[in-house]
Amino acid sequence: MKYKISDEVAMRFIQIFQEAVLLGVDGADLMRQVRLTVDSLEEDSLVLDSDYKKFVEESHQKYLKELEAKMTATEEKSQLKIFQ
Repeated sequence: MKYKISDEVAMRFIQIFQEAVLLGVDGADLMRQVRLTVDSLEEDSLVLDSDYKKFVEESHQKYLKELEAKMTATEEKSQLKIFQ
């Protein structure tokens, strides 16, 4: 049987490219983590596995928390220099 990828899979591939550039990681490693399943409504279409989508969401939350922590640390250092 032949399969096509859904729009959500195509969008994830684009996200992977963006993450690789922004994070400075190998996009191939991110691509290997992708998990697909056959769509229950369209049997010729592949969609992202629900566990994989949860994993991606948790990863994005982790990246945001790390970024916020770095921004806060940078702001605190800048403020100390101004007021000292």
